[in-house]
Parts: sequence; C-alpha cells; structure tokens
Amino acid sequence: MTLSTPLSAATARTSAPTISSLMKLALERPEIVSLAAGFVDQQSLPVEISARAAAQVLGDEPAGKAALQYGTTIGDEALRAIIVERLEVQHGVPPGTYRQAVNRTVLTTGSAQLIYLIGEALLDPGDIVIVESPTYFVFLGPLETRGARAVRTPIDGDGLRLDELERTFERLREEGSLDRVKLVYTIPEHANPTGISLAIDRRKGLLDLVRRWSETAGHRIHILEDSAYHGLSYGRPEADSLWSRDPEGESVILARTFSKTFSPGMKLGYGVLPKDLVDPVLTLKGNHDFGTSNFVQKLVRLVLANGDYDRHVERLKTVYARKRDVFVEAIERYFEPIRDRVTWTKPSGGLYVWMSLPEDVDTGFDGPLFSRCLAERVIYVPGEYAFAPEPTPPPKHHLRLSFGVPDEAALVEGARRLAEAVRVTLG
Repeated sequence: MTLSTPLSAATARTSAPTISSLMKLALERPEIVSLAAGFVDQQSLPVEISARAAAQVLGDEPAGKAALQYGTTIGDEALRAIIVERLEVQHGVPPGTYRQAVNRTVLTTGSAQLIYLIGEALLDPGDIVIVESPTYFVFLGPLETRGARAVRTPIDGDGLRLDELERTFERLREEGSLDRVKLVYTIPEHANPTGISLAIDRRKGLLDLVRRWSETAGHRIHILEDSAYHGLSYGRPEADSLWSRDPEGESVILARTFSKTFSPGMKLGYGVLPKDLVDPVLTLKGNHDFGTSNFVQKLVRLVLANGDYDRHVERLKTVYARKRDVFVEAIERYFEPIRDRVTWTKPSGGLYVWMSLPEDVDTGFDGPLFSRCLAERVIYVPGEYAFAPEPTPPPKHHLRLSFGVPDEAALVEGARRLAEAVRVTLG
C-alpha cells in the first residue's frame, strides 16, 4: 500500500515559480539567448571588493569570531545606523532627522524575505492586496500562499494611475470588501517588469489617497514600497522615496536590497517598518532563521563605510546603461519593419524592457510566439504572469525582457532572433 503525504492548504494553493522552468531551459540549452532571468551582470560582480572586505573582517581574530557567531534577529545595529544615515543623505535632510528609524529597520535575507514576512504579519486568507498592472510576478506567489486576493490597478508611462486606484477602492467598497484591503504594493523605481518609474508629482498623491481610504476602511492600509532597483538610475537623479514623505512610518513600508546593486549571492536586504509592525515581523523572522547572516552584515557594513559600495554602484550604472542602450537600439533596428504593431519601453534604470504585441497574439508558453522563439533560440518571460488574476482574466499579449545577464553581442543577437520570431508569428 502506497501512502500519500498530506500537504498543507498553503502548499496546495501555491503554484511553482514561473521563472524556474525558464532558468532550467537556459541551463539545458546554452545556445539559447535568455532575455528571461532578471539576474545581474555576471562580469560585474564585486569579487575583489568582497575578498578585501572578507579578509579585513576575518583578519582581526576577535572581530572575525564575532562575525562568524549568531547575530540578533533585527540585525547589526551599526549597519542599521549606516543605512538610516544614507537615507538622510539621499533625501537631503539634516543628520539625525531619521535617527528614530534605526530601531524600526530590520535586516533580512534579501528583500524577498521581508516581503514574505510582511505578508505573514498582515494577511489572512481572503484579505486583499492592490497591485500595479503589471506587477512583479514573484510577489504574487507569497500572496497565493497566504490565500490573499491580488487585485490589479492600471499604470501608464508615469507609473500607477491614481484615478484608477481611486476607482479600485470604490469598486471594492461597493462589493463590500473594503474591510479586507490591507496593502497597496508598488515598485516606484524602474519597475519589474516594465522599467517604468512612478512620477514625482504622483508620489504625495498616492500617499494621501491611501491614507484617506484607510480612514474610510477604519484601519491602516499600508503601502509596501519595493525599491529593489533604487540606485540603478541611468542619466538622471533618483526621485525621493515614498517613505521620505512618511518617515514616521504611519503608512509606508520601505523594502530595499543589496542584491541588484552589490551581490545577490549575499542575500541581504532591509526594511524600514512602521512601529506597530516591528515586533510582529521580528517574531516571525525569529521562527524563520534567528537572524540574517551575521558575517554578510559585517562585510556589507564595511564596504558601505569605506566607500567601496558606492564606487561599485557607479561602475555598475555605467555597465547597465551601456547594455540598455545596446539592447534598445537593437530592438529599434530589428523591429523597424513591424514597429506599427509592436511597442516597448525604454527604461531610465533597472534591468527590464516591457514589450506589447497586438492583443490577439498569445505570448504564453503554449502560444505560437514562445514556440517560435524556441526555434529561434531566444526566450522571454510571458507577460501574463505579471498580472494579478482580478478583476478580469490577465491579458496575454505582453512579454518581459531583461538585459541584465547577456553580454552586448548576445543582446544584439537576442533582439534579432526575437524580432524574427515576432515577425513570423504576426505573419
């Protein structure tokens, strides 16, 4: 008799990550140009900087032993202080302005852990999270696990549309679900998957709108500001964060990571939380891991303090700006014969280009374009996975392209292969 393993309801309702199959495909077929994975540029990873920092941390025996020991659940206090001081510099406020935020800053195993913890702390089955349309598709996974409803709201070239967000709140109130809305999730800088940033003149309006609807709902509706690509702006200054308009943390949860700007292998992120979320998140994180890697925290603290981190980011911006230009120029060249039927974004930062085809073209795994792309030896992320399931079925005529991993020659060739596949599919 073969006995089955009874799995939890949360496991049963969680789908396998979409990107996993694409990563496996790229590894199995190295001749494929992968425009799918949102990984960082392999050649730019800070090996020398990290080696020097590790040697310095371990070169002093007492300090090295401390770094190799358990840390605290909330994270290294000196590193948290540096992070908050950098926020003060970024937002042009006097030193000490955000001092109280140090105690509300939590270091996590990448910003992905922070986002998961926020879901655990806030969401029960049936609760609602309003997301951008399209949004970061990996974020939809933890919502699915929690049994929460993800409801999408349209964006345009300036990010989340406040008039549409207003309508979303009104619709949820009319259906009697406003009491279940817990969170608005936004990626204000160089969003994954579109590369679009939230316009400066919409930022205060977004905060005011969510606060007003919090009062109507009778409970705090938080804004989760996922700033994974903060610092990777090409040719223009970074806008002030949403959090800078709410430094006391009444509404905004700031989530950031060192994965895209330094090293994803170190898996270090952080969140600056509202006061009433700090203890719940730390309690949950304690059950996860007792605290993020103490050694990594000490290493990152060192490279922030000695300037190596900022010098690395400046070099990285040069690398990515060049790759973006090469990729977008190749798209413009190879898609010229069909550009009346295809549109794409030109991001001012980050790693992504969002492409849209005619509405009757299915870009999904079972659609004609993906199979044609496999024949041309190029892959992408089908855009349908970046749309929440409500209020209508997701559109299927978009695709997400990443220029982070391939070198410049591969980006040009990838654009050529993709254009050929699209041309054939459009007939």
